[in-house]
Parts: sequence; C-alpha cells; structure tokens
Amino acid sequence: MINSFKQQFRIAPVTMSILAVTILVFIAEGLFSGGQTANGEFLVSFGAKWGPYIHHYDQYWRLLTPVFLHAGFMHIATNMLTLWFIGPLAEEAFGRWKFLGLYFFGGIFGNIMSYLFAPLTISVGASTALFAMFGGLILYAVQFKEDPRIRSQGTIMILFVVLNLVTGFASTDIDMWGHIGGLIGGMMFTVIFGFYGRSGKFPWHVRLALVVVTIIVIILTVISGGGTV
Repeated sequence: MINSFKQQFRIAPVTMSILAVTILVFIAEGLFSGGQTANGEFLVSFGAKWGPYIHHYDQYWRLLTPVFLHAGFMHIATNMLTLWFIGPLAEEAFGRWKFLGLYFFGGIFGNIMSYLFAPLTISVGASTALFAMFGGLILYAVQFKEDPRIRSQGTIMILFVVLNLVTGFASTDIDMWGHIGGLIGGMMFTVIFGFYGRSGKFPWHVRLALVVVTIIVIILTVISGGGTV
C-alpha cells in the first residue's frame, strides 16, 4: 500500500496530498467524536456546512471545510477511492495548480449552492470537489474528442455523473445541491482557466461572462441569508 501511494504521488502529487490530508482529518474526527463521525451535532462543531451558522455568524469558512470532512467510514472510503482513480486523470489534464484550483473552486461552489438552496442541511464530504473534477474532465473530453483515449474517459465521466445523480435523487441522505453545484462549478472553472497549457481554448467573452457570474454568486451568498434560513 505504501509503495502504491509513493508511485501515485510521483504521478499526481496534488491528488495524493489532498487524499492524505483528508484521511488525517477523518482520523481526527474519529478521535474527537469517539468514533461517532456521522453525528450531526459533532460534524457541525467540526466545520460542516450549516446554514444558520454561516448566515448569523458569518462563518463562510464552512463553505470550504466540509470538503475535508466525512460522515462515516463508507463515506470517506467511497470518496477517497474515487479521488485515487480519477484525481490523477484530472491532474494530468489540468496541471498541478489548475487542478488544485478546480478541486477547491468546485468544492466551494457546490457548498455555496447547498447553502443557498438547502441551508438547513448539514453537509460534509469531498463529493462537491469530486463532481467538479467530473465536470472538468467532461469538458476536457469535449474539447479534445479527436483523441480516442480522452473521448473514452469523457464517456465514462458522463455515465458516472448520471448514475450518481440518479441514485442521489433516490436518497434522502445525499446533498444533491452540493453535487450539482460542484459539477457546475467545475465546468465554470474549466471554461475560465482552461486546461494545462491550453487556457485559450474557450472564447474570451464566454470566460469573462462566467467570471461575472462567479462574482454575482459570491454577492448573492453574502446578502441572501442562505435561502430560507
């Protein structure tokens, strides 16, 4: 396992660093919660997205911290396995710094959507950031569809997104606004910043329009009060 991690780190250092930090945070969750990492009250105290605290106490950092938090072993295991396999593909497509931006921009954007449309939902998990990766890789496949390998990866990403959205809508435990927001955020970041060495692929006026949209969303987040909170 250690050798596999070292090999993956050489290929995708940002992905593996995020994975390692997230696992360490989960270990801390387990220690501080006495193993009750799915307890809602504990998760809120540890940094989960919780609309009332964001609205009443301006705790906007709660739009970032949920990316590192998970509710239970199966939750983090599923997300980290996804990051292990998909992260290196995204890091290769975007390069290290743009991949880092994609991951956290999409993660935060997903939590903003959750805050605006589901403020009374306690939300944690890297899923918002993972959906951002899916969105970015789908656009990557669209832009470079002449490459059979990239096109095939894009098809897999689309199927994965559709499957997750369908199963998510059938579950009451999944924050769908976070997932959808992460997907949209990842696509927005991709259009604005482009891929590794290919930032000029999208028209400048489209990129500028999405910068304006991003600013508007931030303003709405600050003044909205979190939807119905």
